[in-house]
Amino acid sequence: MTTEKDYLASLKRARENLPAHIFEKSRFEIPQADVFQEGNKTWITDWGRILKVINRENDADHLAKTLAGNFATSATEERGRLMLQGKFSRSMINRELSTYVKEFVICEECSKPDTKLVKEGRILIKVCEACGARVAVK
Repeated sequence: MTTEKDYLASLKRARENLPAHIFEKSRFEIPQADVFQEGNKTWITDWGRILKVINRENDADHLAKTLAGNFATSATEERGRLMLQGKFSRSMINRELSTYVKEFVICEECSKPDTKLVKEGRILIKVCEACGARVAVK
């Protein structure tokens, strides 16, 4: 039979093994894109910053493909920028970024942005590093 003292010691050890940023109380804000149009192309100039803020530097292709699919166009990454073929306003891009963050970044259980995407077979799983929740995403 486990005692309360053993349980608390085990809980303390588990908390010590979690990354420090999980316990920060900072407020997460969805990044706003810096956008400019050049002819029939729309550039997101701070693409690298956006990926870093939402912790998707390793999943840049997923976000780029999602934006391209939602706008029914092609997307190309180039030197820390993203080029979308076509004219899209800043508000349209920011609305899509917001939708992406709510669906693929924010944890449904603890509402923290400390998630990563893991592919298991053909299923994409959002894994929360803060609370351990695992949710299949489309």
